[in-house]
Amino acid sequence: MVNSSMIEQLPGDIRRIAEVIGVEAALALAKEFRGTYLYIHNLDDLLREIRNKDIRTAYSNGKPVRTLAIKHRLTERQIWNILGNEPECETSPSLLNLLK
Repeated sequence: MVNSSMIEQLPGDIRRIAEVIGVEAALALAKEFRGTYLYIHNLDDLLREIRNKDIRTAYSNGKPVRTLAIKHRLTERQIWNILGNEPECETSPSLLNLLK
């Protein structure tokens, strides 16, 4: 088990990353991407696609639009828009499950 003194020895963002994923993983990440700018995208788009897929599945299984709107705190018009728009790309079910 890693003690907090190891984390305290790490500089800046590496320390913050280590607090989330652990010291070994943070150091491996730093080693792999050393000297490069690493930007971590916001997951909002992916989470929205998960929600939209759930809405499409529930609708195809007979859930009423009004029920879906209430459950997801959206308007019925937004639900209809989601049902009318196919996803831009197919996200693998295993990735979607990791984010739920």
